[in-house]
Amino acid sequence: MVPVTDEQQAAAGVTVADDSLAPLEVRTVTNVDILRAMADPTRLAILGVLMERRDELPIMSVKELAARLGEPQTKLYRHVKQLEAAHLIRVAATRLVSGILEHRFQACQRDLLFDGGFLRAHADDSEAAMSALLDGFRAGFFAAFRDKRLEPDALPEAEHYRLPTIYSSDLRMSTAKAAEMRAKLRELMTLLSDEGIQDPEGIVVNVLIGYYTGPGPKPA
Repeated sequence: MVPVTDEQQAAAGVTVADDSLAPLEVRTVTNVDILRAMADPTRLAILGVLMERRDELPIMSVKELAARLGEPQTKLYRHVKQLEAAHLIRVAATRLVSGILEHRFQACQRDLLFDGGFLRAHADDSEAAMSALLDGFRAGFFAAFRDKRLEPDALPEAEHYRLPTIYSSDLRMSTAKAAEMRAKLRELMTLLSDEGIQDPEGIVVNVLIGYYTGPGPKPA
């Protein structure tokens, strides 16, 4: 990509935001407004697109986001404003398009970190945000599940990594085995959070990991 000078940007009607507002590497969620902003599958989808390339966060207009998500452009304006108000995204550039000022948005962080204690202290808002996450994953999963291009017979064996996969269990196991399984899940989560796994030329892989146990028997 050829670098564009400030003079070229000005000639094209493009204004770039102050570099001092560069995205955070990691934002720890300690604000209920952020949880509430994330309590919608559409807003999570917008945030996902704007955070998908952590090495070089994309800068996109609402029109480009709508095309990417397959949603009407008018539907996204309210959601973008809510994400902007929660400081999850920002206007990173503006440009004139047919005499109209177009805002172009960028994520305010490369990654989000959630503290379990904070989430439990705001259980209702956390549940709403997690429900939106589950709804978004379910919609994406079943879209892939129904896509005939992703059926086993339609894919060569070398591309079976594309097959949508889900597994649920309700097992009774020893506490030692339960601890071992949870540790392995944490290990996988750490792997997925590793910057080294990111490949700008790779495919987008959607993963949802969940684990819980019952509260156990009541004391006698």
